[in-house]
Amino acid sequence: MGDTLESVMERKGLTRYQLSKISGIPWSTLSNICTGKTELEKCTVGTVRKLANALDLTIEETLDLETGMVSKSVKTPVDKSYLEIDLPSTLAEAIEDVKAGFEHNDPNMDLLLDTLYGEINANQWSDMITKEQADFLRSKYYYGDPHD
Repeated sequence: MGDTLESVMERKGLTRYQLSKISGIPWSTLSNICTGKTELEKCTVGTVRKLANALDLTIEETLDLETGMVSKSVKTPVDKSYLEIDLPSTLAEAIEDVKAGFEHNDPNMDLLLDTLYGEINANQWSDMITKEQADFLRSKYYYGDPHD
């Protein structure tokens, strides 16, 4: 059997109160998650992201905690569109600008891409997005084809 949220907290020596303070998730919300009143799948991406960051897990591993199916050999889903949900507004705007730039062959694409790269980095460094999200966004929009 894999880890549960409670077992990960126990292994890290965290109480619900401490995890609440570290993650920024209200204690009542965390308590509802721990007791099963609130399913992780029904939480906002922001809440799951905060929990993942605080526990040093990926979003997939965090979502799997509820069922006790976490393991480092968990296969990541092919569709990673969930990594683009609930992004900070400035980052979402930079992504839209890059998409529009590609669509209209904008002569200033280098500026749009530089802005996007800066937004991704700034949001990762300020813990607004996870490293997993930052890597995905760089791969898709900065290095890859945003239409994929």
